[in-house]
Amino acid sequence: MAVAHAVVAGVLQAAAFFWDSLFGLIFGFLVSAIVQVMLTPATMHRYLGPNLKGMLYGTGFGIISSACSYGAAAAARGFYRNGADARAVFAFLISSTNMNLAIVILFWSLLGWRFAFAEFFGGAIIIAVVILGFTLFFRNNELARMQGSFTELRKAELGHSCAHGTHGGARRGWDAVAATAIADVRMLRTELIVGYLIAGYAAALVPSSWLAAALHAVGSVPFAGYFLLLVVGLLLAVATFICSMGNVPIARFLANAGIPLGANTTFIYGDLLILPLIAIYRKSFPTRVTWTFVALFVAGAMLAGAIMERLIGSAFGGVAMASMAINDRFTLFSNIIAIAAVIAVTLAVLPRKRIA
Repeated sequence: MAVAHAVVAGVLQAAAFFWDSLFGLIFGFLVSAIVQVMLTPATMHRYLGPNLKGMLYGTGFGIISSACSYGAAAAARGFYRNGADARAVFAFLISSTNMNLAIVILFWSLLGWRFAFAEFFGGAIIIAVVILGFTLFFRNNELARMQGSFTELRKAELGHSCAHGTHGGARRGWDAVAATAIADVRMLRTELIVGYLIAGYAAALVPSSWLAAALHAVGSVPFAGYFLLLVVGLLLAVATFICSMGNVPIARFLANAGIPLGANTTFIYGDLLILPLIAIYRKSFPTRVTWTFVALFVAGAMLAGAIMERLIGSAFGGVAMASMAINDRFTLFSNIIAIAAVIAVTLAVLPRKRIA
């Protein structure tokens, strides 16, 4: 009975995490498909090119788009495959999960202004570290050459052209968008399923009291305690396999358990380092680009956590105690809108299918 209860609890928690991030997944894959079908490489170079303007556009697009790391990764993949600069793409990826307006509002409502501030401006620090690192580590035009070779290789492996939405011949418009989104979901479905299941079982089976006690023990280590807390915050994010929206209740619990703000926000940043997402990055970017991003993100997340703790860790205003119902209502409305978008695309495609 205990084993059966654990199995059911893990599956139910995984389903809850899937529901929490459904809107981000849907919009992430839709945005990715629209980019691949309807935007030319010239357009991507104009808005997400290898310059400061492109990186600012990438950050801005992330702020107003998905708050789900899985959905953001899918959109980033589409941007990169269609010619966007890697630095602008990673600026989008980081801002969409840490500086996104929806998740910042949720953190403010549920945990107080300090967490919202740390989430937003910590994301900006991570973006600065990643962009600076890529600029220093790669020579002139090296990123563009690697991108071109990688994109052509992926096209050859898939057996079809990803440019200009040429999927299966002459299909254009929303039918091509739907076909592209479905193809992307199929390619990434293993990573998604494994990620949600592991996240569900981790949340259902690991006692929250044990987690808080372990973190306090790490923080009490002489001299190196706070640095170790930052490291453990990232490792905890990797171990839980939970995406951005699922981090909200865990961050709330850790804050109420007395974990310092810097270590808590480092945990929140670390959702982009979970193993299923790294597997997606390896399918979306060249190997060297992927691991450079991971290394720079780790450094940026730890630096951002340390700066936020130093800057506002003891500032006025504690943890907010608003009801988690706010999160539930936001998720419900967002998912209804996302499902309606899927239905709209389906209805746009069906008449063409009947004619064909």
